[in-house]
Amino acid sequence: MKRIAIGGIYHESNTFFSQPMTMERFAEGQLHYGDEIPSHWAGTCSEMHGFLQGAERYRWQAVPTLMAWGMPSGRVTGETFATLVEDLVARLQSAAPLDGVLLSLHGAMVSEHYLDADGEILRRVRAAIGDRVPLVVTLDFHANLTEEMVRWPDAMIGYKTYPHVDQVERGLEAAEILHRILQQGLRPKMALQRRPLLPHILSQSTERPPMAEVIAAAGEQEKNRGMLNLSVFAGFPYSDVPQAGFSVLATGESTDLAEAAAREIADSVWHRRAEFAREIPQPAEAVRQALAFSEGLTILVDVGDNVGAGTPGDGTVLLAELLQRKAEGAFVLLCDPQAVAACSEAGVRQQITCHVGGKSDPHHGSPLSITGTVRSLSDGVFRNVGLMRDGVLEDQGRTALVAVGGTLVMLTERRMPMWNLQQLRAMGIEPTRLRIIVVKAAIAYRAAYAPIASRIIEVDTPGLSAADVRHFHYTRLQRPVFPLDAL
Repeated sequence: MKRIAIGGIYHESNTFFSQPMTMERFAEGQLHYGDEIPSHWAGTCSEMHGFLQGAERYRWQAVPTLMAWGMPSGRVTGETFATLVEDLVARLQSAAPLDGVLLSLHGAMVSEHYLDADGEILRRVRAAIGDRVPLVVTLDFHANLTEEMVRWPDAMIGYKTYPHVDQVERGLEAAEILHRILQQGLRPKMALQRRPLLPHILSQSTERPPMAEVIAAAGEQEKNRGMLNLSVFAGFPYSDVPQAGFSVLATGESTDLAEAAAREIADSVWHRRAEFAREIPQPAEAVRQALAFSEGLTILVDVGDNVGAGTPGDGTVLLAELLQRKAEGAFVLLCDPQAVAACSEAGVRQQITCHVGGKSDPHHGSPLSITGTVRSLSDGVFRNVGLMRDGVLEDQGRTALVAVGGTLVMLTERRMPMWNLQQLRAMGIEPTRLRIIVVKAAIAYRAAYAPIASRIIEVDTPGLSAADVRHFHYTRLQRPVFPLDAL
């Protein structure tokens, strides 16, 4: 029976965010060792579940090592990076002899000492397992690919969806390629093509043009004889690293085939780069539009405070507009541990006046004074139900729900993206009965909220995930790059 190690270290690093990623914050996310991994990840929408399914399908012995998944934030501290990577390497070495390794990485991790942290992980893993043990890796759609990352694995497979709902399929695909390497003597050849492009975050949805057409074209290329995989990566523009941006990674049975396929897709996107531009309304206008609708649910997308892109989640700009206009049936979520503590001290059904949000930095609005009634208090633990992260147990810390006039304000101790409707339902809120919901997101929320929304208004809010990347001061990014420069 083949012995296949499974594991990963997964983090998306927003280098503009001052809050570092620490071991404590990984523990607040998903941090599991050895036999904890199958019991936690089996049955979830994750590449780890895909790895486990692959092991069952091909009758391998899965050897779980380390799986660390952290909420997007600032850079990973040097100590945290060293601790996690050394642990992963030690577990791989102690598990020898191994027949193969399956790893889940993000591809846009930055640490205090490594701008290409994923490349460094792969270098160390390869050194630990040797040249003969095949290594296949899965990556997020927002990976910033580098030559160093491509150098060490036998193959790398990227998500094909944004919102990300295909992790299980990609994990299985990685396992299938590993199986072919082991059983058929397959020797994959990878070709990387990058273009100087930071695609607008709102043009990256794989459900809508232009990105949907790019993904479809890549899918057609994959059908060609000898092609194994063609992964398109939008890149993560909120990491100020040299090779941030758009790339294509093709994997085939020959180098020439892979290079031709990757170049064709990359060139087609470059020629269409102007189609990735977007213009969206300012906060006041967006709220005015939302209040003009009398029926159905309107989603206001707070793009500048996208928690899933590593922001504080405490932006107050849209809440201030809603309260000023006395909105009815509105909902806003903020991460604010101090406000949660004040609500807990006051108690359910009690009136409270406190300042919420705007406490992490000056980029997302000022703290806002609210007076309302504490409707409920919760431990903030819920299990996702639905496409996005289905089955994954989440913990957003103690949670308070405050009614401020016609607006419900949910306050959490920990940052948690609005990826799943169970986040609200666990607090007794039925989202389909609301009139306006503010989501701090860009695209990922759509898996849960688009099916129940009558309309979606994306808003050009300020913050560390602002829609227009021209707001950011890059110091390490390779220039020129579109749209920062005229190309």
